[in-house]
Amino acid sequence: MRKLLILAGLLLCAAALAQNVGEMRDTLQASRVSTDAQKREDVATQTSLTRIDGSAIGRGFAFLGSPDVIKMLQQLPGVASGTELMSGLYVRGGDGSDNLFLLDGVPMYQVSHLIGLFSSFNSDIVDNVDFYKGGFPARYGGRMSSVVDVTTREGDCEAVHGHFGLGNIDGRLQLEGPIVRGKTSFNVSLRRTWMETLTVPLIAYANHTYRKNGDDEHVSGHYLFGDLNAKLAHRFSPRSKVVLNFYRGRDNFGAGNSTVDKDGSETLGIGMIWGNTLGSLDWTVDFSDALTMKITPYYSRYKSQVRAQMEEDERDDDFYMSLDERINTVIRDGGLNASFVWNPDGTHTVRFGATGQYHDYSPGTSERLKIAQEGQKYENKDDSTVPYHGGEAAVFFEDEIRFTDRWRLNLGLRDAVFFSVGKTRNLLEPRVAAKFQASERVSLRASYAAMNQFAHQISSLYIDLPINAWMPSTALIKPMHSDQYTMGVYAQLPAGLEITVEGWYKRMSHLYEYYGPVTLLPPLTSWERDYTEGRGRSYGGEFSLEYRTEKLQAAAYYTLSWSQRYFGKIFPEWYADRNDNRHKLTLTASWRPGKKFELYGGWTWHTGNRITFPTSLEYHSEWNSFQEKEALYLWGKLYSQPNNVKLPDYHRLDLGLNFHRTTRRGNEVTWNLSFYNAYCRMNPVAASVEWNEKKQEYVATAYGVIPIVPSLSYSLKF
Repeated sequence: MRKLLILAGLLLCAAALAQNVGEMRDTLQASRVSTDAQKREDVATQTSLTRIDGSAIGRGFAFLGSPDVIKMLQQLPGVASGTELMSGLYVRGGDGSDNLFLLDGVPMYQVSHLIGLFSSFNSDIVDNVDFYKGGFPARYGGRMSSVVDVTTREGDCEAVHGHFGLGNIDGRLQLEGPIVRGKTSFNVSLRRTWMETLTVPLIAYANHTYRKNGDDEHVSGHYLFGDLNAKLAHRFSPRSKVVLNFYRGRDNFGAGNSTVDKDGSETLGIGMIWGNTLGSLDWTVDFSDALTMKITPYYSRYKSQVRAQMEEDERDDDFYMSLDERINTVIRDGGLNASFVWNPDGTHTVRFGATGQYHDYSPGTSERLKIAQEGQKYENKDDSTVPYHGGEAAVFFEDEIRFTDRWRLNLGLRDAVFFSVGKTRNLLEPRVAAKFQASERVSLRASYAAMNQFAHQISSLYIDLPINAWMPSTALIKPMHSDQYTMGVYAQLPAGLEITVEGWYKRMSHLYEYYGPVTLLPPLTSWERDYTEGRGRSYGGEFSLEYRTEKLQAAAYYTLSWSQRYFGKIFPEWYADRNDNRHKLTLTASWRPGKKFELYGGWTWHTGNRITFPTSLEYHSEWNSFQEKEALYLWGKLYSQPNNVKLPDYHRLDLGLNFHRTTRRGNEVTWNLSFYNAYCRMNPVAASVEWNEKKQEYVATAYGVIPIVPSLSYSLKF
C-alpha cells in the first residue's frame, strides 16, 4: 500500500507537469467527440460485451412501475436469473458472488433493494452500462465471471430540468442543472418507497379485526427503502475536469407478532437493515489529443444487520425466556485508481495504470439468552466477531494494435497482489483478444482472459440475502480463478439486422462450497474449515439476432449451455450446477408507431433450475446400548448425486404500454401500464418431497407463488 501511494504521488506530479505543456482543446464539443470516438475503439476488438445506453433502460419493461438495470441484463444470452423476481446474475456458470459491480468506478458488494426485487442502480441517472461476460480488458479485476460497469450522467451545464416518477411502490425525483453556467453542474436523483402508506393502515385494520373478534394477537410490520445519487462536476478548462460522485442506499424491514392474555405473553420479531454508502472523486485531464489521465480516490461501505427476537412469559408456570440474536456485517473499502489512455499514432491505443484497495471485513454474531423459572435465573452471552483486513494492488497494461484494415489485436496483462492474514499472493492475469474483419459487415473475434477473485461470500444459502457475509482469501482459502476462451462471428446485415454467434469455454478452480452443519450463517470462527474446495466448468453457445429501425426494435436471444461442478467431498464425479439451464430463449420487441404510443413485449423461456432430492430410503439396524438384546430400526435418505432433479421449465410473458403526451408548458408526461407474467404462468420457486408408501418412492411437488403482476406508473419530465 505504501508503494502504491508513492506511485500515485508520482502520477499526480507527472499530471501537473504535463498539463502545463499539453495542447489546448478548441471547444467542449471537441472533447465530447473525442470521448465518443474512444468508446468506439474500446469495443473494436472485444468479445462478449454489451453496451446499453441509459435512455434504452427507460424505454424497457417497467416492473412495478420502475425500469431496472439488472432485470434488463437478465434477458441477455449466457445469463441465468436464479430465483424468480430476484436481482440475481449467474453469468456463464458463475455462482452470483463473482460479478464485479461498479458504480462510477466504485465496487459494490450488495446491489439489491426489497431483497432482490429492485437493483441499487437508479435508471433516472444512469448514463450507460458496460456488461462484460468474457474477453475482459486488463483494467478490470477482482471478480471472475462478469463486470457490470455503471456510469451515471453528469448534469446539464446550461439549463435546469428534471424528472418525476410515481410507481406502484416507489416515487422518484431527478433534478439537474448548472451551478456556474458552462462550468459547474449538478445532478441529483432520489428514490423512496411509499409502501408504508399501504402497510400501516392494513396492519391497523388487521389488529382492529383481532380485537373485535376477541383475539389477543397483535401484528406489526414495516418496509422501506430509499437511495440517493448525487453528482457534482466542474470544468477547470476544456482539458481538465473534476467530478464528485456520491451514493447512499438503505433498506429497512421489520415484522412482529405478539399475543397477550391472562396466562402470559409471547412475542416474536425480526428486523433487517442493509445498505451501501459510496463516494469518489474523479479528476480527468486531457494533456493532448493523444494522452488522457484519470485519477479516482474512493470510499465504499456496505453494512447489514439482521435481528431476531423472541420473548415468552408464562405466569402460571412462573417461566420467562427471552432470546435476542443478531448477525452483523460491515465491509469498508478505500481505494485509489490511476489510468492513462495514450494514442501515439494511428496504429496503437495504449491503456496503462495502477489500482489499490484496502479491505476491512468485520462480520459478527451475538446472542443474548435469559431464562427464569421458580426463582432461578440463567443468562448466556455469546459474541463472535472475526475481523479480517486485506490489501489489494494491481498494475495493468493494454495495447489495441491495428496491423491492417482487417487485423486487430488487443494485448493486456494485469499483475495483481493481495495481502491478508500474513499471506501474500502475486498473480498474473494475461488477456488477449483478436479480430479479423472478413468483410465490410462481417468480423471474426476470439479472446482469452484469466481472472482472480480474492473475496469470498460466506453463506449456507443459495439466495443473495443481506445476512451473507464476505471474507478475504487467507492462508487456507485460496483466491478463486477462472480461464475463459471465447470465439464469435459478428455480422451487420442490411435492413437494420445484426447477428452475433459466440461460443465459450470457462474453467474455474478454488471454488468453495459450504460443507458444515445446517445453520443460517456458518460459525465465523470456523468458516475456513466449514468450506470444501472444488472446481467448475461451463461451456456453450450464444446466438442473438437484433433488428432496429426508427419505430421498431426487436431481438431474439438463445443460449445452449452446460454448467458443472466437482467437489470431491460432496460427490466423486462432475455434476450439474443448480443454475444449469440447458436452453434459454428470450424474445423482445418495442414498437413506437407515433409520438404518443409505445408498446413493449418480452417472452422468456428456459429449462428449469436444479435442486437436490432424495431418491430412496435405506433401512438399517443399530444395537441399542440402553436396552440389551433390542435393536433400533432406523432409516436414512439416499441421494443419487447433487442437483439431481430438474424443476419444470420456466416461461412468462411481459407486456408494457407507454402513453406520452405534452403539456401546455411543453413538459412530457408518460403513463406506463405493465403486466409481469401476463398469462399468469405459476412458475416454480420452491419444491417439497414426500415419501409415497404405495409407490415406495419419493414424490416431489413444485410450488409457484408469483401470479400476474400489473403495475401503473406516472412520470413527468420538466
